[in-house]
Amino acid sequence: RYRDLSFNTISMKNTIIIILSVAAILIVAVWVAVKYYPEKLIPFFIGKQLEAVAEDSGSFYDADGIVVVTVGTSTPLPGERSQSGTAIFVNGYFFMFDVGAGVVQRSEYLGLPLTKLNAIFLTHYHSDHMMDLPNMISRTWVMGREKDLHVYGPDSLNSLVNAANDFLSIENKYRVDHHGSKIMDISRAKGIPHEYHVGQNSTVVVFEQDGIKITAFDVEHEPIEPAVGYLIEYDGKKVVISGDTKENTLLEKMAQDCDLLVHEVMLMSFQKMLAEELAEAGMERNSQIIHDIQDYHISTTEVAALAERANVKKLVLNHLAPAPDNAILKNMYLNELKEYKGDIHLANDGDKFIVK
Repeated sequence: RYRDLSFNTISMKNTIIIILSVAAILIVAVWVAVKYYPEKLIPFFIGKQLEAVAEDSGSFYDADGIVVVTVGTSTPLPGERSQSGTAIFVNGYFFMFDVGAGVVQRSEYLGLPLTKLNAIFLTHYHSDHMMDLPNMISRTWVMGREKDLHVYGPDSLNSLVNAANDFLSIENKYRVDHHGSKIMDISRAKGIPHEYHVGQNSTVVVFEQDGIKITAFDVEHEPIEPAVGYLIEYDGKKVVISGDTKENTLLEKMAQDCDLLVHEVMLMSFQKMLAEELAEAGMERNSQIIHDIQDYHISTTEVAALAERANVKKLVLNHLAPAPDNAILKNMYLNELKEYKGDIHLANDGDKFIVK
């Protein structure tokens, strides 16, 4: 019996030695290949990347529902997050709502299929919601977009999109001169504007196709006018994007019983303390700006109460000011959001939600 036990122990040791030896040989082989023959590994890595892109792109489309990706969740405040941008995938369509700074690069990092982008919808014309518009128009074309890119927005959109197209004209010519018109179809190298008007406390259907209905509605972001939110409906499901706004009754009405509400929020308690600290430090201009921006945004307690009254099934908070990237700020947010009893999420760049 003791001899059997000893034999088993020796066998286990030998097995471990063999495994470790094989692992060591593999590590040395990989190290040698990387150091002395890196070109031999390139096809392998390119193939893996192409497989990953194809797999990731397919995962964003869900024939039975609406897929929402919070691409950019930040504000103009400095930080690692991208500014405002929310991707919607529904019934084979890919829409982007707002394109603040960093949204294009973040989209590529997340593996979003930018060459398949159908349309951009803008909520208003603050820089952190539209600064990447020329970049999105250009980048999707350069990467291979083969269809028109439509841009929807309220009054003044035409001048904005036309200016972006003019801005890109020299760059576009360079691309065609270098690669030729067969490769670079210049007819796709622009955004096509669809400007609409929304009256005060009013709504307007701006897109209705293949069972998808998108309604723009007036929000309160004064003195910024126009400013809108969007209701996306498909197959009995509802997703609402607030845009930048104070608490208002029309938004609450549009969000009634919705499956998912993507709403901006500002941690007012923090902003008030920040304004005071800046003033005491002699930074009066910065203090005044922080004080003023509280006038046209919604607080944590207000958005929680609105979502509860509207019977929202899931509340996703974005445009977070400040970003809840540490435990202190995150808990401050959550403590002030307790009035909402449903499913709540403080969004990060790249979070994905599926509404079925």
